[in-house]
Amino acid sequence: MSDAALLVIDVQRGAFDGVRCPPIARGAELIARVQSVLATARAAQLPVVFVQHSEPGGVFAEGTPQFALHEALEPAPSDLWIVKRQSSSFEGTSLADVLKRAAVREVVLCGLQSEFCVFNTAAGALERGFRTTVLGDAHGTWPTSQDSAEVIAERINGELRGRGAAVCESSDLVAWLSRTR
Repeated sequence: MSDAALLVIDVQRGAFDGVRCPPIARGAELIARVQSVLATARAAQLPVVFVQHSEPGGVFAEGTPQFALHEALEPAPSDLWIVKRQSSSFEGTSLADVLKRAAVREVVLCGLQSEFCVFNTAAGALERGFRTTVLGDAHGTWPTSQDSAEVIAERINGELRGRGAAVCESSDLVAWLSRTR
């Protein structure tokens, strides 16, 4: 996994603070898992890319407190940063070029929103030839009137497996990276 990068997708204050929309389901658990994976990825010297969604007039409008990363996530000077305006982190951004310049061949994904940005970023990575691993317990969403957030996340995990992505638990990745350092 020395050619992998961690993508932290849309873990922004607006999804957690309840100001412009209800807080994301199980937000504290998601943040704890992302923090654990982030610390381990950095210790393993994997590149980290933070992706922020920009939505003029929406929950994640640039220039608002809700656009900022969640306060528990502290970017390191070596971390990379991408702002996106589409659901996929690859559409309309330099992400693919940034990853190729860093000799990245595998992406590991966590963040928000399971059925939109996480799914579409994973699909975009697969389409571009990147090995793709989704941290199945480290992406989240909001419940709908039909399904809980957990049901939606599990469905997305299954759909991504069907497309060729690997899905693993964040604790398994942390344990594996810790052993290989």
